[in-house]
Amino acid sequence: MLLRTIALVAFVVALATALLHACAALARARVHRAAAIAAAAGFDRGLAAAQVAIATAIAGGDDPRSVAFVAPTPAPACASVAADGSCALTVAVAIASTTAQAVGSGSAPCASACAWDLQGNDAVEEGRLALRVTASAVGPNGTIFSTRDRYALFRTTRVPPFASLIGERDATGEGVALGASEGEDAGTPALTTVDVRYVNGTTGASVEGNAWRSGAWEHDDAGATAWEP
Repeated sequence: MLLRTIALVAFVVALATALLHACAALARARVHRAAAIAAAAGFDRGLAAAQVAIATAIAGGDDPRSVAFVAPTPAPACASVAADGSCALTVAVAIASTTAQAVGSGSAPCASACAWDLQGNDAVEEGRLALRVTASAVGPNGTIFSTRDRYALFRTTRVPPFASLIGERDATGEGVALGASEGEDAGTPALTTVDVRYVNGTTGASVEGNAWRSGAWEHDDAGATAWEP
């Protein structure tokens, strides 16, 4: 009888321990999921803020081919409030320009990263700009529960919208990137290239004003593959 009682107690204790571990694991999973969602939302906010900053700089007179904008520093935001009113999850966002060499002019030889068929007309002056945006969801004790770390590539022009997002990819996806150029050419003519025409306001006649150019450019992640449209 005693042995049965001991066995039953041991079974109950084991079951209770297993349930406690399962509940703890479920709680951790909920925290990590909430952190991943918060980090992704923080990344989106940071990317939007960066795009506004680039567009504002160009609209204010910066050369689209070498934008000297100041990367914004979004204030940390509370993504989850604890029962006692304290912040259980804070999202911090860091934004940095990773462009190391602006697009060249004329027909300069291309390096490992090239941009083809850029619109060089003075009214457009198309360029490229790369950023790295990192958003981290952090607990009250400093524990990082989730991070969203991605590169973003912008097409820049002297005319609105000034900065257009043309690609992004995970910064942690490739330790060593080889192969294809990430210069991102302007696209297939008549589809995504910027076409310039001068129109006679009286007759309606028009003439082509394109000034295509290609050049080398790169940043600290030059040559990376797997860019997303």
